[in-house]
Formats: sequence, structure tokens, C-alpha cells
Amino acid sequence: FGFFKLTNYVLFFWLPYFLGKHFDPVTANLIASLYSVGMMPGGIIVGYVSDLFGGRRASVIGTFMTMLFGFLFLFSKKSEDLNASALLVMLCIMGILVGGPNNIITSAVAADLASHPSVRGNNKSLGTVTGLINGCGAITASIGLLAVGPLQSQYGWSSVWVFLMGCTFTGTALMGTKIKDELFPAPEGYSEVEANLAV
Repeated sequence: FGFFKLTNYVLFFWLPYFLGKHFDPVTANLIASLYSVGMMPGGIIVGYVSDLFGGRRASVIGTFMTMLFGFLFLFSKKSEDLNASALLVMLCIMGILVGGPNNIITSAVAADLASHPSVRGNNKSLGTVTGLINGCGAITASIGLLAVGPLQSQYGWSSVWVFLMGCTFTGTALMGTKIKDELFPAPEGYSEVEANLAV
């Protein structure tokens, strides 16, 4: 989650600065605001799609992050050449792709973890789990943000987008086990060890 949160923070805080180098301040802020607008329906869309697929949240989040990876790759190549209209559409879609997984991880996934047998029946567990997810994610994001300034000053903005591609890939890869369990569930009655041996 920390890598996804880092991607969100970089886009949220640094986009106006980046766009201000290519557009007047009013246009730059308008374009950047479309990213935040896209984040609002993102959680609804991810939640709805994951419910359609039987609650496979990790798989849906992985799909959204894979799509975001493609957009970041395009951004790394063409961000300084795109016109305002193309950036408006692109950043709105990127807001949906980032906002959806972030909202789902901090709400529905926290509820799932709180219902785990090890914490079930503890009324304080949900708040604790949500706080841990957000807190650990914020620490990772704040550390990662320190790299953005040196990267863009030394290697240009394309290196920042490549950095975010790496964060997106790492965050998705860390969910690989959960995604595999959702896509290839063990038959009922199998223990976790037996399921791993069968693979």
C-alpha cells in the first residue's frame, strides 16, 4: 500500500509544479485538479467491479495498477508534448486508477483483515488495522517523496515517471500471492500447505 500511496502523493503534490512549467498557472491548476476529480469515483468503480467478480479485490487492484503502469509509461515518453485536452483526459483516468485501489485498501481490505480469526470479536481491531495500513503507507510514501526532487533536477521529469512505474510494479508484485489465491483458490478441505504443494 505504501508504494501506491507514494504514487498518489507524487502525482497530487508535484503535478501542479510540473504542469506550471508548460502552461500558465490557471491552466496548470485546472489540469492538475482533474486528477483529484478522477480519484472521487475511483473507489466506487473498484468496489463495484470487485463485487462483480465475487469480491476479488486484490485482482481488481492489480488490474488497475497494471493499467496505471501503462499510463505512466506513456506519461514518461509524451508528458511534455501532450496538449491540455489530452492531459485533462489522461490525468482524470489516472486519478480513477490511483484513487480506487487506495480507497479500497484502506476500507474494504481493512474490514476483511479485522474479521480475521485472530482479531475477530475485538471491537477495536478495525480502527487499529486501518490505522496501521494508513500509517505504514504514509511512512513509505514520505520517504519516497524525498527522492522526487533530486531525480527531477538531475535526470529530468521522465525519471520521476519511471520511478513511479517502479513503485507501481513493486506494490503490485507484493500483492502477487493474494492475487494468485483469488484467481486459483484451493479446493475446500485443502490446507494452505497442501494447496501450495499442489502448485
